[in-house]
Amino acid sequence: MVNGLLENTIIYGFLTVFSFGLWIISIFSYRKSRNKKIIFVNIVFLIFFIKGVLLSLSIFNSEIFDLISIQMLAIFDLIIICLLFISILKKQ
Repeated sequence: MVNGLLENTIIYGFLTVFSFGLWIISIFSYRKSRNKKIIFVNIVFLIFFIKGVLLSLSIFNSEIFDLISIQMLAIFDLIIICLLFISILKKQ
């Protein structure tokens, strides 16, 4: 059980830090290019970051763990997929 908790902590921590870094990079990228597609990608990375924070907090706080469900995580993923799809279809 301890190994599973450690693995989850490492994976969720990496997800959170990596998505935060990509979010910051996408902010700078949008400021430089002013491309509207990057706004959607920026929001995607922000949602990934929020999801990572919630998953990380759920390891250490059982109240948050009770609030997070498979359905809620699936909704996050659905929003992410839709925003990526819009960013692909959006014209400059």
